[in-house]
Amino acid sequence: MFSEDLFPLVLDQFASEISGRDPPPPRPLTTDSFIARSIMQKAIRRGMTELALRAAATLVSTDRRVLWRRLVVTSLEDLGVGEIDLLVRILAAARHQAWRTSIGGDWKVISHLVMRACAGTRCQSANDLANIARNDPDLDVFKTSLCDAGLEGILAIMTDNEQAAGHRGVAILMALGEDAGPAAPTHIKPDPGAIFSIFAASGARSHDATAYAEAFRRSRLALAPLSLVLRPQANKLQSIANFDDSLPPVSWINDVPTFALDQYTRCGKAAIRSYCRTSDAWAVFARKWDLPSSSWSAAAGELLFRAEGALVTNRRAWPTGLELYERSLRLGCFMPKSAVPEGLALLRDQLPIIDELRARHFPF
Repeated sequence: MFSEDLFPLVLDQFASEISGRDPPPPRPLTTDSFIARSIMQKAIRRGMTELALRAAATLVSTDRRVLWRRLVVTSLEDLGVGEIDLLVRILAAARHQAWRTSIGGDWKVISHLVMRACAGTRCQSANDLANIARNDPDLDVFKTSLCDAGLEGILAIMTDNEQAAGHRGVAILMALGEDAGPAAPTHIKPDPGAIFSIFAASGARSHDATAYAEAFRRSRLALAPLSLVLRPQANKLQSIANFDDSLPPVSWINDVPTFALDQYTRCGKAAIRSYCRTSDAWAVFARKWDLPSSSWSAAAGELLFRAEGALVTNRRAWPTGLELYERSLRLGCFMPKSAVPEGLALLRDQLPIIDELRARHFPF
């Protein structure tokens, strides 16, 4: 059912691609593994090749295991269904250390993958589908209707091309045993293996099922099976016209861009907490929308991430992806959907203040 010859075949092709190419010299950043992994992923999102390479070089010298996982995560979260060939190369190279040594070493392989990721298209549709499946209140009635469903029924929904993408996303989260929101039943025994097997048997290309099963094994992210829902449409429909998100100006602390210091880093989280404690503008916004003080930092962190850290260049503009992107944008921000546009505008306006706080908490 699965294509066991996928990864050796890819390694042969990969070796031909990089044969005779000299990698750029590694230039690590002065930072730790936690900030370096954030920098690498966000630099790839923005196509900032030199910065991404420097962050990758930092991880090569500090934590190669984390580096390989982060490349898989970035591929699932940000490169998406339009760049599955690159995902397969990442997975194949990660599995075969002896091959990496024979072809010229880790840095030669990793630098090539990072440069290709920066040059490729970005598509966050699987991430958007996950957010919708977890947080869209329009799906609550559907989730409640599954209270008596068994795993077989859930798997049937997951692979039914006539079902809406949001319904199929809910089914995948339930089959994985993940939280699909307060209205979702919790009696399903997780069975990730069944998900990939049934996709392979239901018409998904066996190479796709093999790749995403391996990506899930390495990342444990629901984005892997969710990508299998989106792949057939991505294959059929051409991009309308790729575009860049509207990026705010980049500020720096030494050689570290402040957009990497978000809620997923220790110093970024500390800066967000300080901002929520001291900002009158934030307090006015939060009280206007009745946000409980216990959720202020989480809400501000998510808004900041969407206003800055999650932005990409060369976004793949295909119809289903754009529809999911627009639907997801206001969900999962710890506030009413109608509050999100105002919150995003506020955080963009407050970036200079937040950057000052980031500088105070920056440990290097």
